[in-house]
Amino acid sequence: MKKSVLAVLVLGASLAVTGCFDKQETAQKVEAAKDATANAATQVKDAAKEVATDVKDAAKEVATDVKNAAIDAKDSAANKMAETKEAVADKTSEMKDAAANKMAEAKDAMSSKMEEVKNAASEAKDAAADKAVEMKDAAADKMAEAKEAMSSKMEAAKNSVSETKDAVVDKAAEMKDAAANKAAEAKEATSDKAAEVKDAVTK
Repeated sequence: MKKSVLAVLVLGASLAVTGCFDKQETAQKVEAAKDATANAATQVKDAAKEVATDVKDAAKEVATDVKNAAIDAKDSAANKMAETKEAVADKTSEMKDAAANKMAEAKDAMSSKMEEVKNAASEAKDAAADKAVEMKDAAADKMAEAKEAMSSKMEAAKNSVSETKDAVVDKAAEMKDAAANKAAEAKEATSDKAAEVKDAVTK
């Protein structure tokens, strides 16, 4: 388009310079100039249409680019959202696994503690049972000792009573013998005295 306009300007300048030509040539020149001007106008019009078309196409391209950019941005945002969602899901899964591990550890610790308490209770129960058996045996031994001591005391008392009874019997026999001796002595003395009296009366 620029070359065509430039050609028209050069042609007009040439016509102005060559104004001394004859009328026919001038008419031909003028006709040629008119044709050239018409051609130039047509070319300018066509060029304008081309420019408009180019601008329109450029606008369409820009719109398409903007649309594509928007689509790309949307896809990028969607991808970013998907990545974020996946990261959140991974983090959630990680936290869930960590919580499950913590719960498992706490459960194991509780189970171990319960086992320790159970063992301690069993040991305490066994110790109490052993202590009860020990106390029962000690009480049985004490009862046996007390029974034996009581038996010994009863035997001693029985022996003492028997000894006392024997002593009383012996004492009674001794006193009886002594009384009999005294009676015999008294009887003999009485007999002697009676004989003396009898002899005295006789004389």
